[in-house]
Amino acid sequence: MNPWLLIPLLVIWLAAVAFLRAYRIWLLYYLVGAVGCAYWLILVASNVLQLEPALAHSVAWTVHGVSNLAGIPTRIFVNAPGVLLVLVIVQPVGWTVLHIGVESSGLLEISVLVSLLLFYPGWSLQRRAMLIALGATATWISNVLRMLLIVVMLHGLGKEALVLAHMYVGKVFFFLLTVGIFLLLITLPTLRDVRNK
Repeated sequence: MNPWLLIPLLVIWLAAVAFLRAYRIWLLYYLVGAVGCAYWLILVASNVLQLEPALAHSVAWTVHGVSNLAGIPTRIFVNAPGVLLVLVIVQPVGWTVLHIGVESSGLLEISVLVSLLLFYPGWSLQRRAMLIALGATATWISNVLRMLLIVVMLHGLGKEALVLAHMYVGKVFFFLLTVGIFLLLITLPTLRDVRNK
C-alpha cells in the first residue's frame, strides 16, 4: 500500500475514534477503535519497528532451547537467504524445515488482544495495562507451546505429519489457547462487571 495513502487513513481513523468517544457511542467506539488499532499495530510492528522478526526469533530460540532440553535435536539458521528464520527438526530421513513468519510469530494474535484491551471503555488504564502485559505474555507462551507441539509431532511421527501437525493440530491447539486467554481476560471479567452492576 502507498505510504502516503496511510496518513489520511490514520487521520480518518483517529477522527472517528475521537468523535465516537466524545459522543459516548461506546459500542461503535470499541469496534472502530479496536479493529483500527489492531491494523495499525500490525502495520507499525512489522514494517516500521521490525518487531515481527524479533518475535519470530524469540519463539524459535525458545522452542530450540526447550526441544534440546527434551532430547529433540533442532537447529536454527538465522541468516537463511530469503527466509526470516528456519527451525529445523532432525528426522531419520533428513531435515524438516519450519518457517516462523508473521502467521507463526504470534504478532497477529497479540495485536488483536492488545487492541481489544486498550479500547475497552469500562476499565481503568492501569487495569488495561496489566491485562495487556499478562495477555501478551500468555499469547507468546501459547505460541511457543504450539510450535513445541509441532516439533514433538514431527520428531515422533516424521515428515509425513507436517500437514497434520502444522495445519490442523497446531492451529486448533493455538486457537483454543487464544480463545481461553480472551475468555479469561475479557469475557469473564466483563460478565462479572455486568453482573455486579
